[in-house]
Amino acid sequence: MVFYDARPLRLAGQVLLDLIVVAGLVMAVVLGTVISTSISALAAIGTRVHEDGDAFQTQLSKAAQALRKVPFAGDAVSSPVREAAKDARSIAAAGAQQHDATIQLAHLVGTGVAVALILALLLIWARYRGGFIRAATAVRRLQRSGDGTELLAVRALVTRNAAAKLGEGVVERWRRGDPDTIHALADLERRASGLPAARFGAR
Repeated sequence: MVFYDARPLRLAGQVLLDLIVVAGLVMAVVLGTVISTSISALAAIGTRVHEDGDAFQTQLSKAAQALRKVPFAGDAVSSPVREAAKDARSIAAAGAQQHDATIQLAHLVGTGVAVALILALLLIWARYRGGFIRAATAVRRLQRSGDGTELLAVRALVTRNAAAKLGEGVVERWRRGDPDTIHALADLERRASGLPAARFGAR
């Protein structure tokens, strides 16, 4: 495959674009990680609620057990405390759920942002580099075929306006099979496709 143009200015532009895309891919991953980490930090709230609620529920349960030992009124006195312990357990469970939901959201958002940016960068790269790679590779493949030089000459004569710069009568010279004309047309197609010119007679 042909990845880079033989023309220096276009080569420099392609290398620059490749470097920008690679840097962008790295930044996309870093940005996704930063976003995920930032959102994950909010999970500490749920962790704190869970821990405090669990500790409070434990203390209330101990208090309810102690109150149940009060003669005659133990159940009546401990009942509100037991209910409060259940509420504390629910609060602790809600904190755990908030923690898990926040972690999942952090991974989802961070990964989503990174993937979206990566896809956008790859589409840009494919738009500006993929076309050249396909076209240049096709021309090189054609050049290496049995009648490569002749086929490239025909292609240049049909598709390249610059063929007129080879002088008047270029079509007539091509029809006669003039080697210099065929070689010049083939080189015109090679250069226009980003390939280096071939030595005379090279396939």
